[in-house]
Parts: sequence; C-alpha cells; structure tokens
Amino acid sequence: MDSQSIIDSLLRGVMISAVNRAVFERKAIFSMSTVNQGVRLGAASVGYDLVVRPAVKQVLPQLPLPNGSK
Repeated sequence: MDSQSIIDSLLRGVMISAVNRAVFERKAIFSMSTVNQGVRLGAASVGYDLVVRPAVKQVLPQLPLPNGSK
C-alpha cells in the first residue's frame, strides 16, 4: 500500500464523517471532532486493507463453494 492510498483512505474517512454530521446529526462539519472521527474511519479502512483483505484473499480460494464447484 503506497502513501497515496493511505492519504486517500484518511480523506475519504473525513468526507464520510462530515456528511454524516451534516445530514444525520445536524452538527457543524468544520470541527475537530469531525476530523477525529474521520481519521478513525480512515485508519479502520487502512487497517482493513492491510490486514483483513490479504487474509481473506488467501483463505477464500481454498474454501469450497456451496454448489460444489471451485
């Protein structure tokens, strides 16, 4: 994972947080809490990309499909 992907994930998290606060919580989007929540979302996304996705790709081809085909 390169630095551009990490920055993209973090900024996407901040965007999602800002939209969530504006639409559902009706709070100010230009605040430190928006940035903090967005960075947490972005860090979770980066963690998923680094840990979970490779593990799933490694295990998934080995699992048989319900219809019996591979």
